[in-house]
Amino acid sequence: MLKRPRLKNQHGFTLIELMVVIVIISIMASLVVLNIGGVDHRKALQAREFLILDLKKINREANDQALIYALEVLPATDVAPFQYKLVRYQPVIENAEQSLRIVEEKRWKDVANFQMRKLPERVSFSIQNQEHRYVNANNDDLIGTNAPKVIWFGNGEAKPVKIQMYYDQKAIGALIDIDYLGKVTDEE
Repeated sequence: MLKRPRLKNQHGFTLIELMVVIVIISIMASLVVLNIGGVDHRKALQAREFLILDLKKINREANDQALIYALEVLPATDVAPFQYKLVRYQPVIENAEQSLRIVEEKRWKDVANFQMRKLPERVSFSIQNQEHRYVNANNDDLIGTNAPKVIWFGNGEAKPVKIQMYYDQKAIGALIDIDYLGKVTDEE
């Protein structure tokens, strides 16, 4: 009977050792993939918080300066993300003494000290108008169907709306509510 000599310095891995390594690598890879999606979701929540801060700031400035402000929304395209900016209403200027009436072509002008806000990729929001009866209002530029959806009138009032943020077309966070007095509340 021939005996094979045992080699003391045999190198190699057993099947169990290889399987344990594969399982560990799989777990680590899944954590990395989940974390990447989590970063995007956190960016979406952060964009939501910035929007709430902007809405509160705009409300204060509209009331302090007695100006009519609106939020203009620019939907995402293939080359640009979802964006919004602040615009100011330019009313018709009338001079009764000279029977002069100045009408500008563009009623809504960009506010120079408010930079365009760009939301992260795959993040957007929708605005839903709330029912409100304007007793003394008759200006179609402000309350008509072509008027911006989010307006602060500069007299302590605003168009009541609800805003929902989305990430990958899935709602994130609770509704953001702007009441007719311009108060911004987060319904969380």
